[in-house]
Amino acid sequence: FIHHRPYFHKPIFSLSFRASSSFKLSSIRASSSSTPFFEPPKPSPSLLQTLTPLLKTTCITVTAIVETATRESMVSLEEQEKTLVQKLGKTPNDVETLRSLMEVRIKLKKLQQAIDVIERLIRLEPQDPEWPMLRAQIHSYAGNFELAKKEFEEILAKDPDRVEAFHGLVMAYSDSGQKLKELEKRIEGAMEKCKKEKKNKDFRDFKLLIAQIRVIEGRHSEALKVYEGLVKEEPKDFRPYLCMGIIYTLLKKKAEAEKQFEKFRKLVPKNHPYREYFVDNMIATRLFAEKAEREG
Repeated sequence: FIHHRPYFHKPIFSLSFRASSSFKLSSIRASSSSTPFFEPPKPSPSLLQTLTPLLKTTCITVTAIVETATRESMVSLEEQEKTLVQKLGKTPNDVETLRSLMEVRIKLKKLQQAIDVIERLIRLEPQDPEWPMLRAQIHSYAGNFELAKKEFEEILAKDPDRVEAFHGLVMAYSDSGQKLKELEKRIEGAMEKCKKEKKNKDFRDFKLLIAQIRVIEGRHSEALKVYEGLVKEEPKDFRPYLCMGIIYTLLKKKAEAEKQFEKFRKLVPKNHPYREYFVDNMIATRLFAEKAEREG
């Protein structure tokens, strides 16, 4: 792979993470007081790429890890990588060290080398479902859409209702210019299954994913209706408010956007590992909207 997709060029809009997660990247630092640089996002069918956080936290990790690299010097990261490699020379099967090395290499945008580390983690922890998921997400992030789609499908073959895998497929389909109609039918089938089995959290996450598809399609009013329904069902869930705030910002409805962002700020836990990432992207969306208005 040669060409990487531009970093930090889209507002956060793949909102697809769950409020809690079992994902194990314990060394992620999302609480820095500094603010990362954001290149103004470009409105496009894939403007949602970094909204990944609102299903399960795994879905946001690649983008979030890369963005935290803006808070660290490349020299420091290179030194960390060297130290971790030396440590693995003595303890090659140390899972925690391998996780740290994977994270550092993602920050350094050494994506293939990060995938190599994930392959080692898969061999060491073959029953852990998160490593294949992250590998597929990195492939998608890097623009290897066909390989990413294959890997997401392999995950769904083992776990047909895995929301994060469907989310990954939506983003890979969208970014590769593929239509979402057939995929949406599969998502609706998984939703029906979740509803029958009373998997309420998964069902809610699928609704967030459907709303994301509506935004990808440019059907913002329909997306807003889905988010409004989610708010009525669970007013304390901060995710729909952030999504609606971003949509209203892009629609140049500043007052309504601020109203939604205020609700989001009040509800998002202060100790949430990606709180600052969400806030940063909220600010980035505002800056983009203001820039677009000035140049209008």
